[in-house]
Amino acid sequence: MQWEIWGVFGDLELHKLTHFNMKIRRHCDTYNFIGDTENGVTFRWGANLKDNPLFAPHPELVDISISNHCSKVCSFCYRNSTKNNSFMTLDDYCSILDSLQHPKWGNVFQIAIGGGEPLEHPNFIDIINSTYARNIVPNFTTNGGLINETIAKEISSKVGAVAISCQNIAELDVEKVSILSEFGVKTNIHFLLNSNTLLQAIDILNGQYNKSLTNINAIIFLTYKPCGRADESNILSLNDDFLNFVGKIDNSMCNIKIGFDACFVPNLMRYTKVNTDYIDPCECAFFSVYIDEKMNVKPCSFTTNESESFNLKDFSFEEIWDVKFEKIRKSRINNCESNCKLKSECRGGCPYFEKINTCYS
Repeated sequence: MQWEIWGVFGDLELHKLTHFNMKIRRHCDTYNFIGDTENGVTFRWGANLKDNPLFAPHPELVDISISNHCSKVCSFCYRNSTKNNSFMTLDDYCSILDSLQHPKWGNVFQIAIGGGEPLEHPNFIDIINSTYARNIVPNFTTNGGLINETIAKEISSKVGAVAISCQNIAELDVEKVSILSEFGVKTNIHFLLNSNTLLQAIDILNGQYNKSLTNINAIIFLTYKPCGRADESNILSLNDDFLNFVGKIDNSMCNIKIGFDACFVPNLMRYTKVNTDYIDPCECAFFSVYIDEKMNVKPCSFTTNESESFNLKDFSFEEIWDVKFEKIRKSRINNCESNCKLKSECRGGCPYFEKINTCYS
């Protein structure tokens, strides 16, 4: 495939044929990055191909909550979202995107839009269009209830993927998935992995739900955290069921791609044969960042320490990333409590919820 230069921002190059058929490149002495907006594949290396960079000079991904409003009020909601009408304004959202445009490194590779329930935001389509217009790949997570042909048509070719939250495959609305598929929207499942769903997760890896996963691109297992309305009663523990689950990862019979959030990566490193060159430990404040509906910038959406939160109305994004987050990054290097051989590759699991770190429990 022939690529043509679309633009150059300092050491960042954008190679483009059409919208979302683009390569983003960043290069300096200690950090190199290539991202393909068409398929989502990214490559990152340090001073050489065998070297892992410590952090990115500008984040690759930004997770933005555009609201904390949701009508579903699930008992396990980690953000404690309610019918509170707390929506980020479109102007604030666009201001965030503009603040992420670095004079040297250009813009971020992709935005993960969340909530609350994003589809209940009155300006949701405008938010997608504003992201797309800035040559950033928007993705979003939804409970799926409001997906219809109008929305699918509006977002078709503009989003990288849609993730439907799920903790029971039997409750997955296949009609909603079919609508997204009809308009060519890549659809993933975000499956909440906790003590109650672990047996179904094993069945998923055994291939028992393959027919139900028609038109699904991938299933991503998300580690349950005791946050918001979610309590500690359902956290994962190092038991036979857990070991059974991780034991099946290397030989999954699931007919679609499987993936895991960064919180689960220490378990992949310790209990599976996954090539560690292709997985990342916690990226928060190193390669990714979270911004809530009030424009607070935090390492991740599960940040519980308010001293790690900085508002964009008080600080520029560059100051937050380069200066404020420097202390956070230094505190999480080689912080593992285990003598595991992969200690140099892992930062010791979640810094906010120690009890979910089953790797060394």
